[in-house]
Amino acid sequence: MLSIGDSVSQDFVIDTDLVERFASVIQDFNPLHLDAKAAEASRFGRPIAHGTLVMGLLSGMLGQRLPGPGSVYLVQHSEYRAPVYVGDTITVTLSVSQLFSNGVARVVHEVRVGDRTAVTGYSDVLLERKTTAPS
Repeated sequence: MLSIGDSVSQDFVIDTDLVERFASVIQDFNPLHLDAKAAEASRFGRPIAHGTLVMGLLSGMLGQRLPGPGSVYLVQHSEYRAPVYVGDTITVTLSVSQLFSNGVARVVHEVRVGDRTAVTGYSDVLLERKTTAPS
């Protein structure tokens, strides 16, 4: 049973191969993600991960870990506070902050790179309706 305060964390390595494969899937070849020289000349100084890549990892955690299989995104609100660089290891933490009577949970998320907060926000997730067989 899902409860307020339930929480999970998972680490992910954001390496070049992952960023290149993700770029290919979504067809986003922005040089900030893939071209070291272009990224070096940018405000970031080196390649950064796609924001949607980071959110995709978060989505996988929602669907597989908390709340888990059968849950469906309704709302996602995220604030990007610092870049995630190619080569970083991120820690994604999800925590249930509210449970609504309509079968929706609000799950707060935080993405950290070491002591830096990269992303904060929340997702409203429709929970799987559990059915039980009559006894």
